[in-house]
Amino acid sequence: MSCEIRVTACIQEINKIRKCLFPTDDQRGTDSWLQSCKISACPTGDLFVIANERKLVVLTPKWDPQSSLNLFQVSYSGPIHDYDKVKAVLCLPVVGQNGNTSLGPEWTCIVIGFDSGHVRFYSENCELLFEEQFHAENITTIKCRSQHNPRPDLSPYLHPEEIYVQYQSNVCVLNGIQLMQTLRSCRNQPKNQDIPSLVPKKWGFQDQSVINDSVVVGLNLSNTFDHLLTASTCGGFHSKYRAVPPNNTLVVAAGSKPFLGYHYALEGGGQPVLSDVAKAVANKLKSTLPSWLTGNKFVQEKQVSVAVQPADAMGCRFGLCDLRRTSSEIILSPDHKLAAVCDSLGRILLIDTFKGIVLRMFKGYRDAQCAFIQVADERKSKHRLGNKVAHFLVIYSPKKGTLEIFSVQQGTRISIFTASKHSRLLYINYGLVGFSTTSKSKFICQYTTLFIDNDGQVKEFSVPFHFALAEKNNKRARDIHLYKKFRHLIKSESVDNDRLLNEALNTCTELKTVEGKTQMVEMLLGNKHVPPEVSLCCVQYFVNELEGEESLNLKILCQNASLLLELFVFITNPVDIEAENGNESHNEFSLNIDVKEMKNLQKLLDLSIVNDNVKLPEVHVKFTDGSKFSPSEFISVFDCSKPDIVSLKPNLDDDLKFKASEIIFKPYISGKMKNISELQTKLTNLKISTKNLFDLLVNYWVNRSLHINLNLEKEIQKLADVIYAFVKISKEDVNPEYGDISKFWCQIRDVLANSARPFPALMAAILCKNVAHKFEMEVQLAESGTSLDDMDMEVLSQENVAWSLLIGKLEDISLLNIIMSTKPPAVENSLPKLKPEEVHISLKYVLQKGKGSVSELVAQWLTSVGVDPQYILSNEEQDRNNESDKEITEVNAGNPVAEVKLFQHLSLLRRQFPYSVEANCILTNMSWEYATAWQKDMQNLNFLQAAISCLNCVTNIHMKQGLYQLLWNTHLKIVSESACKLINKVGKLPKERLCRQDTGLTDYQMSVFLSLSTEFLDSFMETVKDTDNIPKPVLNYENIWDNGGKPLVELAVQQKIVNFELLHLHYQLSLILLMITTFSIKHTKPINNLFEASVVNLFFTDLQKKVQISCNRSDIRLNFSRTQFLFKIISATLETITVNESGKIYFTDHVNWMAKCINLGKLWNLDVDELRRYQIVQLYSNGYDSIAQELVPAVNEAKELGKCLLNVAAKRLSQFLVSSPQLSENIGALSTVLTNYMETLVSFRYTYNICTSLPSELRTT
Repeated sequence: MSCEIRVTACIQEINKIRKCLFPTDDQRGTDSWLQSCKISACPTGDLFVIANERKLVVLTPKWDPQSSLNLFQVSYSGPIHDYDKVKAVLCLPVVGQNGNTSLGPEWTCIVIGFDSGHVRFYSENCELLFEEQFHAENITTIKCRSQHNPRPDLSPYLHPEEIYVQYQSNVCVLNGIQLMQTLRSCRNQPKNQDIPSLVPKKWGFQDQSVINDSVVVGLNLSNTFDHLLTASTCGGFHSKYRAVPPNNTLVVAAGSKPFLGYHYALEGGGQPVLSDVAKAVANKLKSTLPSWLTGNKFVQEKQVSVAVQPADAMGCRFGLCDLRRTSSEIILSPDHKLAAVCDSLGRILLIDTFKGIVLRMFKGYRDAQCAFIQVADERKSKHRLGNKVAHFLVIYSPKKGTLEIFSVQQGTRISIFTASKHSRLLYINYGLVGFSTTSKSKFICQYTTLFIDNDGQVKEFSVPFHFALAEKNNKRARDIHLYKKFRHLIKSESVDNDRLLNEALNTCTELKTVEGKTQMVEMLLGNKHVPPEVSLCCVQYFVNELEGEESLNLKILCQNASLLLELFVFITNPVDIEAENGNESHNEFSLNIDVKEMKNLQKLLDLSIVNDNVKLPEVHVKFTDGSKFSPSEFISVFDCSKPDIVSLKPNLDDDLKFKASEIIFKPYISGKMKNISELQTKLTNLKISTKNLFDLLVNYWVNRSLHINLNLEKEIQKLADVIYAFVKISKEDVNPEYGDISKFWCQIRDVLANSARPFPALMAAILCKNVAHKFEMEVQLAESGTSLDDMDMEVLSQENVAWSLLIGKLEDISLLNIIMSTKPPAVENSLPKLKPEEVHISLKYVLQKGKGSVSELVAQWLTSVGVDPQYILSNEEQDRNNESDKEITEVNAGNPVAEVKLFQHLSLLRRQFPYSVEANCILTNMSWEYATAWQKDMQNLNFLQAAISCLNCVTNIHMKQGLYQLLWNTHLKIVSESACKLINKVGKLPKERLCRQDTGLTDYQMSVFLSLSTEFLDSFMETVKDTDNIPKPVLNYENIWDNGGKPLVELAVQQKIVNFELLHLHYQLSLILLMITTFSIKHTKPINNLFEASVVNLFFTDLQKKVQISCNRSDIRLNFSRTQFLFKIISATLETITVNESGKIYFTDHVNWMAKCINLGKLWNLDVDELRRYQIVQLYSNGYDSIAQELVPAVNEAKELGKCLLNVAAKRLSQFLVSSPQLSENIGALSTVLTNYMETLVSFRYTYNICTSLPSELRTT
């Protein structure tokens, strides 16, 4: 294991970022634009901030599954302030108020320092939360110390949470708890609310000329001797001192004169002198006394700004002096015990922060950037503080274009990398902030040390712990060197196999540690370029050489890997294959397949060949002539970590598993290798379970590629030989107790039942049955000495029964799989086509899905064609009329010719599954499939129409009635209720936006949906009427299922009879909503004004609820509202009457709607004669006299009709007179009474005077 620099993220839109940060620079900051910017990254990886002068860019990550990288995209770019320039940037990940860190930070605060001395706090969206000017100087840096280390698993100590804002002459310390409370208040409350100012601690520098950077190391807890020594040195022999050392906070400043200054800030402030106290008291009395004497009110002093408050001076006790040198930057280690200082002469000093001692000096690094890395020892430690932790120093030299990593403990360079000269090294030594209490956190920050290239690549470092070990001849370091040397040799293409073998063995013999040997073995077994012979020799050497408990796991791995490699070399070696061909074995297993089983097998094979469009599921593995399956891939299939057994790994990739099975069994199935005894020996030594072997064998057999030149009879014979060989390996497992079933064969049957291609599994099952039969007879013969004829019936009564049951089931599922895998031909479909989900049909799948699985699969197959449901009924009827032994070669004459093949397949399935493929079962599942498809795509109402069409074709009344209930409760009820509430609220058909918001449908689609819903409820009522005195059907199922969940048809039949009155009430509601949406009429609160209050509460309740609904109650207001509503509908239906060019009138739609209005009037106990009178008046008023004349005899109250028609006649006469040329003559011929009567009809609009029927007590309203 060596040091690595790997890409962990990538910043996108680099050109956009540079254009934003450098808007006036044509070169966009040149290639060194990163080094000119202020950069900060959130330690959790949630945010990147890049700033230059007054511009700011905020980047947020998005995971890319293809590249497995975080792609940082621009979430904000633009100016951050009008006139202040950015001098420092910091990203703070803030936890929630409860302090829970399991999900990471709640939000990220962006802290920006400006040249005016202001510090501004922003949210992730760059919204200003809070700002404060702590000092009127230019800000140099902003740093943070979190309560927890960014890696709490390496350093569990807790620290006070503080933010350090460094100015040119002082450093301001912000209390983390107070700051986070202020930020949360600003984030959660309105902006105009007053926020109290922060009161930081201000520590001023003195006795140092220039200060370029500083770090707050922390509390310096000195002992008594150091305290007395410091007091004597600073104050002299006669100086006064305290008995207890005071607590001082150490601040190390980098600059000049001195080169490095050690400043100490006294915690709690200095001890005040008595004279200063007296002076302060006198000043206070002087300012307060005049107000006492004059009686004036006390005037509160104006609060002094934080910016002008003086700083507490720190004492510079000592420093590192060098007049010719100026330090520019100081980097603190994560534990604050070490620091790296960069200077103007290209030196980097590693110092002990508390002792002030220079530990190391590195030369030749001008303008360098430094960072620290903490690495824990992988070996477990019993120490209370956990494992050992090593520190490494990373130095990036832009001038040289190098990245160098040094061991801090030894000071030696352990690795060097070439790098761009325009990159940036980013060091983040803080973690989560915002904790209100001192609580432990296990959250590990993602980023601590990053390297950012100017092209946007973000990289992180990986340094192994062993590079920090002290011994020069350390065994582990030496093993790593040998490992790296051999790995480099493998990568070189010029090396031959002999040299590679010698080098590998030499390297293995020189390795000393178990970790090094394990690494070597893992590389040999995992590298595709290592020949299997080399890997085999090396692991065999380790098997013989390894001893002791520490290397036990490695020895087990090598033993199992050695056996696998021997098997791989044996099968793939051409020399061995030639030798096997020369020593051909003639002891083949004699097949004795049952005639009926062979006949059924031949039928299925013919069916699969006839179907040109069949697409059986198979593993998509295509080998070219030059492709090879490497031994590393072969070994990766198996679990080699357990002693005395090799097993397949769980959840293997299908391609990889097929390749491994092909490597082992293809030479034997194809006949290239004929002597199986050597394979038996290899597999016996390998100690792989027989179930795993059969799993691989079946996987190859069912997924192998089929072609026209395939010799199926030969391959079946070879497969039988291999199966017989496997049985010989597992003799103890094969022979059961008397009267029991073999556990060995039970496992094999499970493997065959789980196969996704049941037809090849059927062939394998027939062979396994023959092998089991022969092997059991051989064993019984050897034990009893009887003849085969005497024991044949006994054998058939035990194991063969289980095999016969499996073969029968596989025959059924094979037929189903072949037909379901056939792509139905394109036909003129009457229903929409659905895209079925890809399902690998196996026996296990069908058994687990239960008794309705076959009906569901066939329904999905038919819905993918969109076949007319009437054809399914016709096909079943034809099958009943045909003789049972007659082949179905034609369908009804009305069916399309292209569908003949499809219905032939359906008839074959009905023969195999007579109950599951019954027309009613298929139509029921088709209706459910279409309804489910509509639920997923509610905009496509054709799916709902298709579901209702299939449902209407179901002939079984109880099944049909139950499915109506299931569809209503599952799919239609929710949408209908939403539409009802919306229309009742608006009083008319709402706008498209409201319709989409509440129902997911447009206004037009809502009208279509209500039409389908009304049709659905109407058919529902007719079905409920027909269920009386008809017994429920008895449902039968094929014998293939012993148990399972209830199918859809059974659930439908088990539904109870609904309350017809409650169902009829829902039909009335749906019809009213349909009328409102169809004719776009408005009626205020239609549900509340057309139905009684007691009835409204029953809408969309359970239809099986037993309630009494009475419509005979007389409510004057309710009847008036209902009559007025029906009048509006009758008037609107006149728009459906059309007249062609020849004058013929079409009024069928009007008659249908009028019939619905009359039915509603009867249900609501309204005066139906009044509705007819209104219809006739409206027809006469609109000029449809011929239609109205036919309806006049149906009116009972002819007198009332005459009054209304008299108004119509008078208005027509008035219009005639107005349009007549002899207007004055005609008017003069009329009487005065008639003339006055016609003048009162000027505003009459041919509408029926509904107020004549309004009771007198309501006319005023």
